[in-house]
Amino acid sequence: MTSSEASALKERTESAQETQEETPAAEQRPNRRAVMVSAVLTQLMIVLDLTIIAIALPHMQDDLGMTVSQSPWTVTGYSLAFGGLVLFGGRLCAVVGIRRSYQVGLIGFGIASLAAGMATSFPVLLVARVAQGCFGALLAPTSQSLLNVTFTERTERERVFAIFGATGGLGAAVGLLVGGALTDWFSWRWALYINILLAAAALLIGQHSLPPADQRDRGSRITDDLSGLVLGCGACFSAVYGLDRAQQTSWTSTSTVSWLALGGIAALLFVVREYFASRPVLPLSMMAMPVRAASYATQFIAGAAQMGAIIYLTYYMQNHFGYSPLKSGVVFLPMVLALIATAIPAGRIIVPRLGARGTLPLGLAVLAGAFLVFSRMTTESTYEHVALPGLIVFGIGLGLTMPVTFNSGTRGVDAKRTGLASAILSAAQQIGGSFGVALMTSYATQHAEDYVTDHAAQVRAEAMEAMMRAQALPQSPTGKQIIETLKAQLIDRAQIEAYSGGFTMMAWILAGAATVLVACGIGLSLRRRRRR
Repeated sequence: MTSSEASALKERTESAQETQEETPAAEQRPNRRAVMVSAVLTQLMIVLDLTIIAIALPHMQDDLGMTVSQSPWTVTGYSLAFGGLVLFGGRLCAVVGIRRSYQVGLIGFGIASLAAGMATSFPVLLVARVAQGCFGALLAPTSQSLLNVTFTERTERERVFAIFGATGGLGAAVGLLVGGALTDWFSWRWALYINILLAAAALLIGQHSLPPADQRDRGSRITDDLSGLVLGCGACFSAVYGLDRAQQTSWTSTSTVSWLALGGIAALLFVVREYFASRPVLPLSMMAMPVRAASYATQFIAGAAQMGAIIYLTYYMQNHFGYSPLKSGVVFLPMVLALIATAIPAGRIIVPRLGARGTLPLGLAVLAGAFLVFSRMTTESTYEHVALPGLIVFGIGLGLTMPVTFNSGTRGVDAKRTGLASAILSAAQQIGGSFGVALMTSYATQHAEDYVTDHAAQVRAEAMEAMMRAQALPQSPTGKQIIETLKAQLIDRAQIEAYSGGFTMMAWILAGAATVLVACGIGLSLRRRRRR
């Protein structure tokens, strides 16, 4: 071989290598079905862990000897790590690439789940749950980015994100069902071991269809806008922790006010920093697109409604009807089925006609209607008359909102920033869920206490009248039974009244959010007409 031939061969080889490196993932024809299944399994695993532990918590507490104050941290630890680091996860996805981020996230989540399931003490369990949240914060934006770079054609993209969004909507409810089943049939530890199976399946299915390792934003570094990254993560962490304090104490407690104020200050400083930063971690231009901003806002509100409803209804089923953990999860199946039945047709029929600008407020309005149905519950209500129709309407509302937010929230974003856009959606859902739980739990607690105080004298009078009819003294067995029965009835009525009021409050919030979105859409349309 002559030197000229060798030189030509070298040039052809280098050219081929460069072409391979520059070829987008979509053009390398990955197994799209494998990508979708892998991403959906990952999303299910992440969202599932927000609730799967909650229903297994009593058994976990007894087994590990946890105190009442320690138990909530098994849920809070995961939420804090997830919500506080999801923005960092988006940055990391851009720096190291989707492939490495996805692999590290799945393997790490699986190992952390194994450690949590094998925990023999509360400190070990807490550390493992925090580790789960950290790896979940990496997986959430990465799995969405994987779909963004794989599915670029509009129709195909909308169908895929309909499935992905439906998974995000039903994951919390599925967590209750799966957690209840595994706890009742095996052990609370299997509520954590199940993640190992999901992570392994997602990794094996998607392994050969992931983007190349060199497909990443070569211009980004972890140290870029480090102060902005710290402020953004700090704002998310403070918000989630403050909302948790509101749930555990009250909205006016010193810890709640302090952490929420700190989160607000950090968020304000973050915005100012990003405005002046040369390489911002969150370019404010990403929020300038109205539909994208509406998607982020809707994700927050829908997340609040979803988690608030699930927590309220779980309490209602267990405390009022005496349902087991498994049965409490089973009753949510109509919502899951309605969500699945709505998500894909909505993407094919409703969204093309109304667009995201019309579909998002419609979904919020349907969710408001579901909460109005829930607000009709009384002590005489049955599952079939109130909870069942409300859950069906609720599933339809989630089917209209979740897929659209995931799709519109990342559409039009540069490929190198899809992880960041996905991180914003995940953070909005997480913080919104914490807000919904804190708001409705604190409302229920306060109003139940007020109801008991307001009706205490009436119950005492009823007790005295009942003992007179029974010719029983308060200290007698019959008298004590009468008093205890009336007290239980009072507490039950107080809880139901509080739940009903909380559902009404959330209905007004959802209706207000839908109205604001409609008004903003009309305002934008009028502005465009004037410019023409």
